Amino acid sequence: MDTSKKTEPPLSVEMVQQRANPDRSPSASVYVPEQGGYKEKFVNAVEDKYKCEKCHFILCNPKQTECGHRFCETCMNALLSTPSPKCTACQESIVKDKMHLKTDCQFEELPCPRADCKEKILRKDLPDHVEKTCKYRETTCKYCKSQVPMIMLQGTNQQIKAHEASSAVQHVNLLKEWSNALENKRVIDSQAEKLKELDKEIRPFRQNWEEADSMKSSVESLQNRVTELESVDKTAGQGARNTSMLETQLSRHDQMLSVHDIRLADMDLRFQVLETASYNGVLIWKIRDYKRRKQEAVMGKTLSLYSQPFYTGYFGYKMCARVYLNGDGMGKGTHLSLFFVIMRGEYDALLPWPFKQKVTLMLMDQGPSRRHLGDAFKPDPNSSSFKKPTGEMNIASGCPVFVAQTVLENGTYIKDDTIFIKVIVDTSDLPDP
Repeated sequence: MDTSKKTEPPLSVEMVQQRANPDRSPSASVYVPEQGGYKEKFVNAVEDKYKCEKCHFILCNPKQTECGHRFCETCMNALLSTPSPKCTACQESIVKDKMHLKTDCQFEELPCPRADCKEKILRKDLPDHVEKTCKYRETTCKYCKSQVPMIMLQGTNQQIKAHEASSAVQHVNLLKEWSNALENKRVIDSQAEKLKELDKEIRPFRQNWEEADSMKSSVESLQNRVTELESVDKTAGQGARNTSMLETQLSRHDQMLSVHDIRLADMDLRFQVLETASYNGVLIWKIRDYKRRKQEAVMGKTLSLYSQPFYTGYFGYKMCARVYLNGDGMGKGTHLSLFFVIMRGEYDALLPWPFKQKVTLMLMDQGPSRRHLGDAFKPDPNSSSFKKPTGEMNIASGCPVFVAQTVLENGTYIKDDTIFIKVIVDTSDLPDP
């Protein structure tokens, strides 16, 4: 061995790169031998799989054959230049189209795929650069909504002005659209407030179930008018006239609802009378909430109660009963007073007067013994109580001391806070009208 030659110390990759490119920093570029692989000695031993099968140095820009052996790019080119290229390791024929270059090093510097970007990025950082950090990646302009490079929006004032100048028409059109949308929103908000006010005023109409169909058409009419109001000129005078017209219509509908409420109440009363009316001269009157009603009589709020009407026939006398739960006259405060009342009927002109039929008043016993308390009387033909009525009803006639309150409240005449009163009018000798 020639001892005159100096042995070079082992090198690292960074040292090789620095020696091949002394004017650059170690990370500026990658050192590539002109022929064969890397001849330098490395700090750690290199496995055979990283060595070229031809030059036996460390692979440089490796290529792999179909048989699986690896060669430096320059070594492979030398083999392919022969008439019948064969693998030096296994003598298999080498097909040029079935080789591939191993270029998947994650620390290889690659140029950005965007033509305007001049940066070189490590392979491992290239996806993140393309998607997140490249100054020339496309983004949406918030004014014109077009795709422009990021550098034009975040770059120098000249670049931003250049974009604004090139897209001025789009920006003006967008500003116009935004202005129109803002104006429309203001009009819509104004009409929404009016609609809310109208809705509050229309609510009472919906409460009338009997006139639901007619009120529905009225509300639809008002909604149509509101729609028309939205399409007309929004001047103060026109708006005032439309508002006045709507107020007039609402006032008229309110009056109609009041009339319908009165009619409904009257119809409800008529239905109650028809449901409980008797046409055989017998009345059974059920009085609920006895304690409360008596207390109201004691306090002077409601001194007496009237029963529903009853009749001696479909075309007969119209009558009712009247009771004072706390008594009346000489029975006040000690007795229950019960009276019989002749009312004005629709067929009074066909009936004989004065009224002469026998009347029986009775308090029903709700116990098993059924010991009813009763009193009967024959009408006095000279009394005005039994003459043909000239008003809604005649003066009541009956028993001021019908039953003592102690008897009533201590017996079985009250059950579930309810009493029953029965009035019987004798119709056996009553002629047909």
